[in-house]
Amino acid sequence: MEIIDGRSRLRTEQLLRPWTSDLKPYFKEYITKYKMHDRLTPLAVDEQIKHAKKAGVEKMVVCAGNREDTEHIVELAKKHHEIIPVAGVNLTNGILPALQEIQRCCEENKVAAINISPFFEKINANDKMLYPLYGYCELYKKPVMIHGSMHYWRGAYMWHGHPQLIDEIAVDFPSLKIIISHGGNGFGPSVLAVAQRHPNVYLDFSALRPKYIAPEFIQAANTYLKKKCMFGTDYPLIEYSEQIELWKYALRENVWEFFFHQNILNALYNDPIPYE
Repeated sequence: MEIIDGRSRLRTEQLLRPWTSDLKPYFKEYITKYKMHDRLTPLAVDEQIKHAKKAGVEKMVVCAGNREDTEHIVELAKKHHEIIPVAGVNLTNGILPALQEIQRCCEENKVAAINISPFFEKINANDKMLYPLYGYCELYKKPVMIHGSMHYWRGAYMWHGHPQLIDEIAVDFPSLKIIISHGGNGFGPSVLAVAQRHPNVYLDFSALRPKYIAPEFIQAANTYLKKKCMFGTDYPLIEYSEQIELWKYALRENVWEFFFHQNILNALYNDPIPYE
């Protein structure tokens, strides 16, 4: 079975800046909670890929947070086929530049998806400022990754990514594929209903250890949402090998292929590989 990490970071100097030299307030507490200190030093991309493969990860979805990081990841993906690039788009410079960035990424860079984190910008996921971005993603048939779970930055409300808001987006953009980052953790089982209700809504369980999430999520991943839930480490938050072993233990073996491999392909690409 080929394992795909549905959400990961590279330990390059550029991508580590928000965690180290340019420490962002919304990342600060994660370093302690996930005991990340020994994983926040630069590591050559070749070495990180070897490290991931040793654990069993053959490909990794690498998400950017801004244009500079997107360019960096796209260039690395050209050299390393193990990297699946995802563009990071925000509203720092306004709506028009964000739309232009989505257009550029979809037409030139051929990224797999667009990553949006509403709580970074202290706005709700269904804010009218973000709706044009969702419309462009739907137009270009690019999935959007939305941070839809609790976070540890107390400078912004946790509710910016509430499942109710994701449900509204899914209703208003019915053909848009939505990947809810970190599986809606912290909001209870309502997010499971959103994923069950909408054919194009998926749950990324990255950075989540099974023993710390509600049992309803494990049950859903094992049964009625087995084709909607996907594996991820959010490395360097959690080590590849640790996360794989924890989830293999939590899930039935007959859903491993869905969780670790097929669901990620189905979520990211318009023509998923048939799987029954």
